[in-house]
Amino acid sequence: MKILTANIAYGFAGMDRLLPSLWHQLHMHGWGVLTYEFFPPLRGKFAEVSEQKRVAYVKRHRHLEPVLKMIERTQPDALVLNEVIYELYRDELERALRGMGFQTICWGVSTHYPGTSISTLVATREVGEPIPCIMPQRPSMGGGAGMAGIRMDAKNLSIFGMHLTYRSPELFKKQVAYIARMVEAEKTRGKGIVMAGDWNESESVIGANADFKKLDLVSADAQEKLTCPVFLPRFLQKPLDHIFIPPSWQRKSVQTIPFGSDHLALLAEVE
Repeated sequence: MKILTANIAYGFAGMDRLLPSLWHQLHMHGWGVLTYEFFPPLRGKFAEVSEQKRVAYVKRHRHLEPVLKMIERTQPDALVLNEVIYELYRDELERALRGMGFQTICWGVSTHYPGTSISTLVATREVGEPIPCIMPQRPSMGGGAGMAGIRMDAKNLSIFGMHLTYRSPELFKKQVAYIARMVEAEKTRGKGIVMAGDWNESESVIGANADFKKLDLVSADAQEKLTCPVFLPRFLQKPLDHIFIPPSWQRKSVQTIPFGSDHLALLAEVE
């Protein structure tokens, strides 16, 4: 089974370079974006970009071709995409993915930026049933960007995709607690579990969480890989994107893939 997780950075071109990335972020979030990295106490104190301006900006800069080419080239069985603009990309992505053979597609929509909801997509080639997810999120930048799940009875497997909060430890704990409840509910059905997405934390932080420890899942990557931000020197990059699988599964290969985002995609083959 091949699992691909990728934060597509709104589907904009140039997000793998510092200045274009910063320019796009400013147009999506306003000047308040700088507070999240440099002035945390000022988070939420700056006015956001209007919905009208944000919608117009996304329409001008949408560039999904590199994402679609990567998916077509790698041929994953299960796919998780983060930072997808739900209202503006849904039709195009679903049409393209169904054309590639994906039979089940579901969405976890964020709770902010109506008209340009920064969301999570989960898709599988196997027929499955969407699992409704309402992960706790803060309605502002960095508050999380959706969770979705698919239950595949034929494979006795449930897969979840998620995008957790950035630099908000208390909200992170609440989100992991919610994820753990959803996973345990699927385990009571006898399902194996796969989780993938942008966790905005390293494996050491995730693994230290008490709720995560109870899930008995391991990383698909035996040697945790740096994934973001690609435009900074390696010593400043972080391992933010992860795939977790049952410990009984065999890891065959894991690789990171550059595709124009500020994140590297993570592709794992397991069995």
